[in-house]
Amino acid sequence: MKKSGIGAAVATLFSIHPGVGGELPTATAPAPLIPGMLEANAAPTLRIGAYVGALSDQSLINITVLRPWAPNFASGILVDAHAVYTAWRFQSIPLELEIEGGVAKRFGSREAGQQWEFDLIPMARWTYFPWNDYIYTNFRLGLIGASYVTGISEFERQFDSSGHSSRFLNLLVPELTVSPYKEAPFEVFVRVHHRSGVYGLINGVHGASNYISTGIRFTAF
Repeated sequence: MKKSGIGAAVATLFSIHPGVGGELPTATAPAPLIPGMLEANAAPTLRIGAYVGALSDQSLINITVLRPWAPNFASGILVDAHAVYTAWRFQSIPLELEIEGGVAKRFGSREAGQQWEFDLIPMARWTYFPWNDYIYTNFRLGLIGASYVTGISEFERQFDSSGHSSRFLNLLVPELTVSPYKEAPFEVFVRVHHRSGVYGLINGVHGASNYISTGIRFTAF
């Protein structure tokens, strides 16, 4: 009688708390940090990304047009984190206008410097290429942006014909992005991070620095 009484008590306990016995509680997936993040989206408003760049001693025209297959690198690395906001999408042409803001840290030799860099640049994104059904490709270009560094590197001074530079210079960025399909929640890209005085227009600086870079960007919403 005592054994059957214990068995009845255990059975009663399991019937009151099914998670202990027969049925396990259903697991719920954690909510995303930002609603819609990493979901398929053909027209994202905000993207968040990062890239790593290697300092080049070539000019921008050599890197992008004349000799893109033969880069020359100096001893310097740039690590960047940034956000891209889509401000406007044209309905009649495959063009989007974006604003990109980023924070970067330079690493490498004493010549290349160890500075922090803060950037803000408007970008145009061209979204049509005839092969986009196979691999979705975009081209982004920003011609006039703001770049501020916490210190001037010796590399930028030496690249200038007059031997000086400035903490504040113009930022120019050509970029090519690819993703598996239009709605993909991420894109990978290659770009050139070009900082210059625009032929002396900014503080009389004629020099520049170029970082050949690659990175990844995710859809936030």
